[in-house]
Amino acid sequence: MTSTTLKAQNQWLAKRKLELDLSGTGYVPSNDGQRRSPSKRALLAKLRKAAQGSPVALKFKAKF
Repeated sequence: MTSTTLKAQNQWLAKRKLELDLSGTGYVPSNDGQRRSPSKRALLAKLRKAAQGSPVALKFKAKF
């Protein structure tokens, strides 16, 4: 088993991003939901319904 620190992991990730010419978070593909299971779709729908009328917006934009 290999152990590491968060600082070392962040340094490695920063170096790797530079090697791949990546910056920011725009390179992370969004989840389009095509492979989502019916139970996950139902859970997301319940979360969206429960959040309706809440002053706090959902942090995700789920496609059901």
